[in-house]
Amino acid sequence: MPPPPASAALVSRARGLPALIAAQVSLQSAATGLRVAGPLMLLQSGAPAWQVGLLIACFGVGPVLVAWPTGRLVDTRGYHPPMRAALAAGLASTVVGFTASFAGDARLALLCLAAAIAGAASNASIIALQRTAARMARDAADLRSRFGWVGMAPPAANVIGPIAAGVALDLAGPHGALLALAAFPLIAALLVRAARAPAPPDATAPAPDATLAGLLGHATVRRMMLIDLLVIAAWDVHAFVVPVLGHDRGLSSTVIGAIYGLFAAGVVLVRGLIPWVADRITESRVLVGSMLGTAAVFVVYPFGESAAFMAACALALGVTLGFAQPMILSAMHQAVPERQRGGMLALRTIWINLGAIGMPLGFAAAGAAVGWNAVLWSLAAAIGGGSRAARRG
Repeated sequence: MPPPPASAALVSRARGLPALIAAQVSLQSAATGLRVAGPLMLLQSGAPAWQVGLLIACFGVGPVLVAWPTGRLVDTRGYHPPMRAALAAGLASTVVGFTASFAGDARLALLCLAAAIAGAASNASIIALQRTAARMARDAADLRSRFGWVGMAPPAANVIGPIAAGVALDLAGPHGALLALAAFPLIAALLVRAARAPAPPDATAPAPDATLAGLLGHATVRRMMLIDLLVIAAWDVHAFVVPVLGHDRGLSSTVIGAIYGLFAAGVVLVRGLIPWVADRITESRVLVGSMLGTAAVFVVYPFGESAAFMAACALALGVTLGFAQPMILSAMHQAVPERQRGGMLALRTIWINLGAIGMPLGFAAAGAAVGWNAVLWSLAAAIGGGSRAARRG
């Protein structure tokens, strides 16, 4: 006997966006696990610190290379073709990493290759997920809601992957840990196979294809890219400030790690809240509040020296910055035609990954030259000023 309509709708939703998000978490956990297992393997073999830095940088190379073709593919072919490629790449990254665990002089080169492939797989899959979530949305409020749920995937993967890699390293060593990471792409493949995604778009529909010049011609896209750059800068400078100030103030590694954890908790908290308030908020107002709140936290951050004060600031930053990405994605989606939205996501991916590669070096140099207090206050001024771009709607 067929299920009643309400039950059928519930089953359809369960096999829809939640299953796609679970697949993204699983696939991305392979990359975040490799981000922990790879550096630890190098350090345990006596490698110098510069090799670890090079390995971490390679995670940002793959996304830059594959973002544009992925965006075009998801625009024209829908979710499954780019996701299948991402799943294959995710599994390949774990195989290359496992091979590196047996290598000698080629260990660094193989790990860097694995990192680049893992970064490409993770970011290709998130472009496919974001584009598909937008295609499922009924209206602007539903779009904000879905991006709130989608925004839960990266922080979840940043918890699951590193913990799994750390436990596997302790129990089975580098070989076993890297082999265990291969389970994540396989689980993701099963979830994708069971999930329902929207049908591929009509390839005959009359619509202009995305071009870089065309996308940059949208004023809203340009404003959101500026805001995105400031948000990335805030994330990166906080990643520097916590260990530097924590070490200077004599905090233990456990306490510093807990401060990081509270930041992530703030992000998860607000992204889980967005779907429940999506019909009562607008992108511009939330972004203005997010940026002004972030600027205020950076202004007061240097004035407190206790662990409790730093923890409160980290939690507040997680809340203010956690709101930003779903609102940026929603505003950018509404600014461009349907057939150009995959290209827009690709452009954003290239932009934020280039920033993620270059800004840490700049912040490290600035902190050494003028001190971290000046860096925080300068960034607070830039973010506060940048809120004008969000206020224009």
